[in-house]
This record gives sequence, structure tokens and C-alpha cells, in this order.
Amino acid sequence: MNATRPRLGTAFGLIVGLILGVLIAGGRPQPMLAGGSDRSGESIVVTGPIAVRFDEGHKVQIPEDALYYLDYKAGKLKATLPTYRQTATGTRHLDVFAERDLVADFALDVDNGPKPHFLMTTGQLGTLGEGWAPLFVIETTTGKAGVYRVRQAFGVRNKLSIELIEVRSTNPVEEAAAVVAPPAAR
Repeated sequence: MNATRPRLGTAFGLIVGLILGVLIAGGRPQPMLAGGSDRSGESIVVTGPIAVRFDEGHKVQIPEDALYYLDYKAGKLKATLPTYRQTATGTRHLDVFAERDLVADFALDVDNGPKPHFLMTTGQLGTLGEGWAPLFVIETTTGKAGVYRVRQAFGVRNKLSIELIEVRSTNPVEEAAAVVAPPAAR
């Protein structure tokens, strides 16, 4: 008779723990958010949504992601849209890469100034973003931050471009001086 009591206590404890776990978790699984990024040497790769399209066949919204590649040794930002397309020679997953010159965007003097060093990540705008996420690029030697957006134009051939939205200083003193200075001095 004594041998059954510890088993009942253990079973009761497991059931109570399971019920408490379900109640604490809200009874439903939480959505999983994932983003891809990696860095190797002087290169960075990240992904981020650029649009949301509606699939009529399945009646669902499908986010379309861009693949960004930053080569900060060359000062170039590149982007493409991964797609799944059948061609006569096989299946294609990557399209043409659009390119942006970060040295020009950040007004860097690579000949006389320090070697540029970039960091990059995507962000989220929530419902205000209408399905796209900004790409943030920070140049650490000058303390400037840039915001980019990938745009896809449809025509005879799909054309991809990387649009610079704004560049600002991360230094509040420099930012205030730029706002106060007359346009001719900027």
C-alpha cells in the first residue's frame, strides 16, 4: 500500500504542472519570427521583406523577401529577390543584383580618410510598413546611418533598384549643426 502513494503524488504533480504550463503559455503556440543574417570577414548578408502579395489560389498573403549583400571593402550594397522560376536550362532562384554605392551615399573620402566599416540590419515598421522592412546601414567611422528600400519596377523586364531614403548622423551634436546650418553650407 505504501508503494502506490509515491506514484500517485508524482502523477498528480505532473498533471498540475502540465495544466499550469498551458495556462501560463496562454493555451496557444506563439508565432515564430525568423530573420537571416550572417557576416564573414568584410561582407554581410541579411534578408528582409520588401512587399506582400496576395496569392489568389491559396487565398493567403505571401511576403516577398530581398537578399542584401554588403561588401564594405568595396563600399557596395547589392540586393536581389529570391524567386522560384523554371527556365529552359533549369530552375532559377536568384535574379539580377541591383547595386548601390555606399561611398557616395555616405560622402566618404576613402583616399584620405579612415577605412570605412559598415554594419547592416533590417527593421520592422509594423502595419505602417505595408509589408516592407527598411534596411539600416551604419558606417561606424563617421557615425552616419542610412535607411534603404528595395523597389521592384515592372515593365518589359523586371527591374530592381535600391532607394536611399535618408542618411543622418548618429552624433546629436553633428545632427543639430546640420539642421541649423543654412542650405548653402551643407
